Amino acid sequence: MALRDVNLIATDILERRYLLRHLFMWCGGLIAVVALMMGIYAYQSRIFYAAKQDPSNGKNYSAVLTTVTDEIKKGQQERNIALQERAQLVALTAAQRPYSSVMAKLAETMNDQTWLQQLALDTGHGRLARLKLAGSSVSHASLGDFIQRLSGDPMFRGVVLKSSQESETRISGGSLVQFQIECDIVGR
Repeated sequence: MALRDVNLIATDILERRYLLRHLFMWCGGLIAVVALMMGIYAYQSRIFYAAKQDPSNGKNYSAVLTTVTDEIKKGQQERNIALQERAQLVALTAAQRPYSSVMAKLAETMNDQTWLQQLALDTGHGRLARLKLAGSSVSHASLGDFIQRLSGDPMFRGVVLKSSQESETRISGGSLVQFQIECDIVGR
């Protein structure tokens, strides 16, 4: 024998209860939302009317407005100064080549008989950077070859041999030539 659920309540009564239950739930929610909105409106109205009736409050608003306006103007002036400094920095850096490209080009122009002992870059006030080289070479011919290669490169302008003298150190039958060279590095 099998047990079955038997519903002794009529279906029209169950449907009516279901409808009333949902109707009360939605009406209660609607009433709660309307009450919340009315409370917020009353709170805002009370604050607005209290501020409107206080005569000293209007002066505070104008003082606050004046200070905020002054702060905005100061911020705009600081921004303009920063933009001008940025433009100057971009102009300075755009005119100069990166030092890595200068070093790579210098390495290409070097010959096997010439060595650098000192390299100095001076970025003065102008747009050109000044390159100062000091080193030694096996002979005057190899030094001349290096200076000719350096002068032939468009990156280096105004190549000048500042000093050249033979040292007392001997290498394979000849003496080393100590030199100092200066030139300008052309910007981009």
